Amino acid sequence: MSDDAAAQSDGRYHRQQLIPWIGTGGQRSIGQAHVVVVGCGALGCAAADILARSGVGRLTLIDRDVVELSNVQRQTLFTERDARERRPKAEAARARIGEINSTIECRAWVDHLCAENALDYLGGATLLIDGLDNLRTRFLLNDVAVQQGVPYIYGGAVGTEGRVMPVLPGEACLRCIFPEPFAGAPQPTCDTAGVLMSTVLAVAARQAMLALQWISGNSQQVSRTLWSFDAASGRTAMASIGHARDAQCACCGRRTFEFLGASCEEQATVLCGRNAVQIVPAKGAAATIRCDPQLLQATLAPHGNFEVHGSRLVGTMREVTAVGGGRIDLTIFSDGRAIVGGTTDPIFARTLYDRFIGGC
Repeated sequence: MSDDAAAQSDGRYHRQQLIPWIGTGGQRSIGQAHVVVVGCGALGCAAADILARSGVGRLTLIDRDVVELSNVQRQTLFTERDARERRPKAEAARARIGEINSTIECRAWVDHLCAENALDYLGGATLLIDGLDNLRTRFLLNDVAVQQGVPYIYGGAVGTEGRVMPVLPGEACLRCIFPEPFAGAPQPTCDTAGVLMSTVLAVAARQAMLALQWISGNSQQVSRTLWSFDAASGRTAMASIGHARDAQCACCGRRTFEFLGASCEEQATVLCGRNAVQIVPAKGAAATIRCDPQLLQATLAPHGNFEVHGSRLVGTMREVTAVGGGRIDLTIFSDGRAIVGGTTDPIFARTLYDRFIGGC
């Protein structure tokens, strides 16, 4: 934090510094912290908003998606204009945070976080915040947090239910509590169960509280619990994880880091909360594909209406429709990654990608 920023903070954070465990020393520590928010959906937006207003000195935002109108219901950093322009969420969030607090540094990365780039994006962080919509990337964050000795605040919100848990260096990790991430029946998602904004805000507020306790130098105050609640009924539960570390845990016990050691080969991912599939180029191709939006616009012009917006191409297909006749929207990024809107069928999305985009 610069001298000018520090001077401004005397007034800006006065009410916050009145909290005994923060004070001027805690505020100084908050201003020196680097928090990475992975996912700029509902949870990520709310948590980033709180942390920016609290004076976290450096925020890094990572998200692969673009803003849709249905996001505005609960994703507090976005506007209808962002949705109309289909702006990348990370960039739209960064712009809004710059208006909220110009004294902090905020960086945005529009990318698909996976094992091959996780350490590049997450290395050097003071703390990681979970704003994700899928289990695989959550367990990737868990691997990074344990390997690097960085705290990670897990959070989830579906329907009216939410839960939060801190993963702290040397203590129980996510896999101690959920040893088989993909076992059992499929878990509800915001696609199948919806999500209420009140739920999101409660989860994000608790995530931000735990983060602020840690980065202000008050790690002993961080509640070592898996906290869950139902916003509709008012039910809450807190399960202690203080002694839950498993010496045989695949991650923090045996330190195998299988998610961090995986490849980015998973091609098609259904995006939570929207009727869309993300396509990521194959591992080998990812290093070489570079899509020129102008050239690709000319190629796709006979097949739909497309416009270039910075380094991405957005538009609607004319000759291809989804099952039931719905329209297909495409957002194509310069690295070859694409979001196919209007379907949740990965095979259909993959086929369309290969047919019209391929290697760009």
